[in-house]
Amino acid sequence: MDRTEFARGRKTVTDGAAARTNRKSRGRGSAKRFRDLVESALEAKRLRGNEASSIETDRVRLRRVLPSIGHLKIRQLTSGRIERFLQELARGDALHDPVKGATVNRFHSLLSSIFRWAKRQGLIAVNPLAGGSIPRSKESPIIPRYLGRDEQRRLLRVIRQECPRKALEVELAVLTGGRRSELFNAKWEDWKVQEGILYVSGKTGPREVQVNRAARRCLIRLRKRAPREQIFITPERNESPRDARLWFEDAVKKADLRPAFRYHDLRHTYCSRLVAAGVPLLEVQKLAGHKSFQTTLRYSHLSPDQLKRSAEKVQF
Repeated sequence: MDRTEFARGRKTVTDGAAARTNRKSRGRGSAKRFRDLVESALEAKRLRGNEASSIETDRVRLRRVLPSIGHLKIRQLTSGRIERFLQELARGDALHDPVKGATVNRFHSLLSSIFRWAKRQGLIAVNPLAGGSIPRSKESPIIPRYLGRDEQRRLLRVIRQECPRKALEVELAVLTGGRRSELFNAKWEDWKVQEGILYVSGKTGPREVQVNRAARRCLIRLRKRAPREQIFITPERNESPRDARLWFEDAVKKADLRPAFRYHDLRHTYCSRLVAAGVPLLEVQKLAGHKSFQTTLRYSHLSPDQLKRSAEKVQF
């Protein structure tokens, strides 16, 4: 038996075992369809403290998932069936463009999280995505997009012409490295002037953002022009929890920033400038609030001179 036949046989055995095991949990969950799991699983995430923005992203992805497998009964969702769905994402169709490996992996994680919840509730005995039963897709290396000095001048020139009150918000984003959701939801009471810290909460939970002198000047100017009763630092947040960024997207187009530049790339700009200034990567990780050091390593290519200087410190 060659390797391909062995792998195919192993897959069939795995699918069969998962289907048989999940049939055994028929009392409570056998009649349920995948779509019946979704809302309860998302609510469990919310109660565990997951950010509203993260759950909203799950909902957006589920709009692609449910038309394909939402109608299937739980016992029909074998590893093989789910893998075929993920392959369909990667392949694309008449209505959808092909999805990149990194995005396919986000769908993989979402589905696995829903099945983990179902397993904890006793609705299934086996998570069909657990234990590497469905390999993750290969992800292309992520090269951070950051703002060059000339690009910064062009972008700010447009913003000052089109929406001048937004210039300080962009400046604050670059000076603090705050995620958009963190800064958008930050309150004035979260800024501890004497400590030089802005307490925020976002994708990775609560954290402290260091406020340097330039960022402090930004915040002071924003505070002076804000009404006394304003709660949130970002003016629009006091009117609605919806974060509309059309003003930024329009400014990027008018400034002709290429390749495409997103609001999140202001955060990449912060990290890139720290590394280029010789700040050690472990400190960059702490300042940026990266949970994983692997995320911070994306910026390591920006510090070759720092590596050379460090190597010169070794003496014999």
